[in-house]
Amino acid sequence: MLTQLSQPQVQSMMQASPLGMLLVDETGRARWVNDLLAEMLGEQTALVLGRCISDVPEPLQSLFIENSTIHLPGGENHEELWLLTSTRPLGENAGFMQFFTDVSAVQQLMQERDRLVDELEEYILVDKESGMPNRRALCQSLESQVSRSRRYHNPLSIIILRLNNLDDYIGATQNKNPASLFISLRYMLNDQLRWADIIGRLDENELLMVLPETHANDAVMLAQKVSRRIEALDLPELETSAELENFQLDTGFGVAEWRKGDDLGLLMIRARTQLEQELASEA
Repeated sequence: MLTQLSQPQVQSMMQASPLGMLLVDETGRARWVNDLLAEMLGEQTALVLGRCISDVPEPLQSLFIENSTIHLPGGENHEELWLLTSTRPLGENAGFMQFFTDVSAVQQLMQERDRLVDELEEYILVDKESGMPNRRALCQSLESQVSRSRRYHNPLSIIILRLNNLDDYIGATQNKNPASLFISLRYMLNDQLRWADIIGRLDENELLMVLPETHANDAVMLAQKVSRRIEALDLPELETSAELENFQLDTGFGVAEWRKGDDLGLLMIRARTQLEQELASEA
């Protein structure tokens, strides 16, 4: 059994290591790299060896960062690298060793995963908290209804309904994810609408109702009715505190009816303008 390794044996083992290695002396100068790290760095190796950290080109200075994941940008003659560093001191005033694991393949998989997640988001049509149609689904449905009204001149109205004090509700319940509230709203509002009507979550604190075959006057009446129902909504999550038993949701709404020449954007702008004017008049 070996009890002591010769210098050639140690050097051979370090060169055969599956980890890249960098020796930094007590003055902060890079003194040695093993073959694997030299292969990783390619021509850039010459820009590191024999130099102090401050003299190494800035993109390569991250090689000296202790116990981290570092990124080395790619170039004409070398590929982009993501390396996991592990630092081991060699003793007091004796420098340190940097060990490198190439995690570029893992990083590429993570980036591909993120890209696929982003692509998937483009096809998701349901709001995760409420189960209602999300903004994308609402826009698709409204675009279809606008096209129908443009072709057949059928009436069409929309309602933008805003929960003005949603932040107060979140603070009162200490619930940063008010899923239960929007689920309650979904069930209540579905009871108020016809089968052809569409309701969904437009924004964090806004709902959109798309009402085919509906004139503005009827939409205003519906919005007023829905607002009263929301303000009277029983919220069990508020019953745990006596201070919150009288808490009510405060709503505002804007209504717009399709006009000849309207597209989705113009229709939404008019509804939102009315909503903002209503809120300004109440302020």
